[in-house]
Amino acid sequence: MDTSGHELYFAHQRAVQTVHGYVVRYRLALIGPRIDVVRSEPDPALPVHSIRVRTGDAELLVDSADWIARREELDAHVLAWLHKHVDLRAARPRPGARRYGDAWMRAWRDANPGRR
Repeated sequence: MDTSGHELYFAHQRAVQTVHGYVVRYRLALIGPRIDVVRSEPDPALPVHSIRVRTGDAELLVDSADWIARREELDAHVLAWLHKHVDLRAARPRPGARRYGDAWMRAWRDANPGRR
């Protein structure tokens, strides 16, 4: 598999969309612990074609070359990691949100039984 050409470029673009998509949906649905995302393009300290996700003391480094042709697996991996490392007990639904992300609201309800 050619990981230096188009496949890697497109895998990286999909990985960026996946990570940012989950983080944006989190921010639209909940007010809570901060999640930071940095791509390798503006941060030369990161490996090329990678994305770093941080929340609290936890960090996930997504190397796009590892996820070529594995978009669904990456989606599940990133969401599971975020659910495990974002303290949803410290979060609350964003008042007046037009649309709540189902995955985030389910995880929030699981972490906060009895809260609305």
